[in-house]
Order: sequence, then C-alpha cells, then structure tokens
Amino acid sequence: MLTFRGVVWFFLIFCASVRVWAQSHSQAIALLRPAFEKMGLSKGTRTRFTFLDLYHNLNFNEKGKKTADATQLYDVTYIGELQYSRLLEIDGKALKGRQLTREQRRYDDAVREHSALDDKARAKIMHQVVKSIESSLSLGELSSKYENAILGHAAAEVCDCVMIESSPLPGGPTRSYKFWVDTGKQEVVRLNGTLLGDEDDMLKGSTFDFQYTYIGGTRLTTHSVIDANLLMSKKRVRVVTEHTYSNFRKFSVTTTILPVESNSRQ
Repeated sequence: MLTFRGVVWFFLIFCASVRVWAQSHSQAIALLRPAFEKMGLSKGTRTRFTFLDLYHNLNFNEKGKKTADATQLYDVTYIGELQYSRLLEIDGKALKGRQLTREQRRYDDAVREHSALDDKARAKIMHQVVKSIESSLSLGELSSKYENAILGHAAAEVCDCVMIESSPLPGGPTRSYKFWVDTGKQEVVRLNGTLLGDEDDMLKGSTFDFQYTYIGGTRLTTHSVIDANLLMSKKRVRVVTEHTYSNFRKFSVTTTILPVESNSRQ
C-alpha cells in the first residue's frame, strides 16, 4: 500500500521522466528539421544523374530454402525525358553472344519507340517501398505520431552522425524508423525502418535500409536493401532486393541548331 510520501515520490519521478522524454523528443525533432528540409529540396530539382546500378536479388520459400540468387549490372541513363536501365552484366559476366544481341535490340527498340527499358517486375517492390516512404514520412507525422529519441553517435568508421530512433505512439503508424543525421552538414545520410504490422503485400517484420549522398543539393541513394516478407498465392516468401548505385554523372542534353538550306534561286 502506497503512503502519501510514496505517492509524492512516484508523481515526481513520473514528471521527471515526462520532462526528460519531452526534451529528448524536441531535441531529436530539432536535428531532423533542417535535414528533412534538405531532403525535400531535391524532390523538385530538375538536375538529373546517370549512374550504375548493381542489383542483387535473393528469394527464399516458406521453408527458408534459397530459390533465387542473381546479380545484374545496369547503366541507368536517359532517352529523352525518361529514365532507362541498360543491362551490362549478369552475375558478374559481361553480356555476349545472344544475350548481348537481345539487349542491344531491346535498347535500339526503346530509342526508336521512346519506351521504357525498366523491368517493371524487377522494380516493383523497390518502387512500392520508396513511394510509400516518401508519401508517409514527414516531420509533422514524426512530431505528432512518434516518440523520437537520440540514441547517441554512430561508430566513427560509419559516419560522424547522431542516431535518432522514432517509435510510433500507441495506435499510431505500423512502422519504426532509425535516422543517421550528419548534424554538421544537416543531412540524413541513412534511414532504415521495420514494419510492425502488415502493409498491403508486405508482412510484419519486413525491413528497409537506404543510404544517401548529396551532390549539388540533390539527394541520391547510394545503397538500398529491402528485406520483404510477402504473401504470394497463400504462401509466405522472402524477397531481398539490394541495389548499389555508383559512378554518378550529371546528365545534360546539348542541342545543336543547324541552318536550313534555302530552296530559292539566287
């Protein structure tokens, strides 16, 4: 049975805990605010980059047996205003023979028809996760629907960053996040998350991890791993998609205006 003194001490400890949480929460949001603003600046930019995309796909069945393990290297460029991925290698080996001929034909057809080279099936999971993150992740949501806490500094060999953990409040979203924030540059350099509940085709326990670099104010993903548990044909499968992006080059188009020859007689 609590005495009056015990009740008072409990109340004081509770108030102190709330105050410490509020301070940590506000400090975390203060660190995230300028970093989020910088992330958002790249959404409206017209600066584009070409790059190499090393794609690694792993599939596992319900029993955990590996059913697929393949890598593909793509040169991501542009044809007109659309982004295209041109296949260069499969499992570390450059295309040759029929594979090379088939890929060259596919590329030539895309140039002629101005149609996408992206493999929609290959990009589906990545596209869904990225779109979902960008549409739902905002500073306002983190402020109102999450408990945000500063965990400390990342290991020096990783980055000179402060780590912030965002956990949903009761009844809130079904995701938790962790951010690596370079406070000197005011940049989010890494973001990962975990699904705490099922979301569409992705099941509870699925994770994602993105690493970023910034070139001229544009945020670019350098590495991503999506480890997704999926329900397909009433069977639970695991799909791991990893992308390593490199060799970023600013994309520009040069237009040459040629004189039109006159048909009139001199």
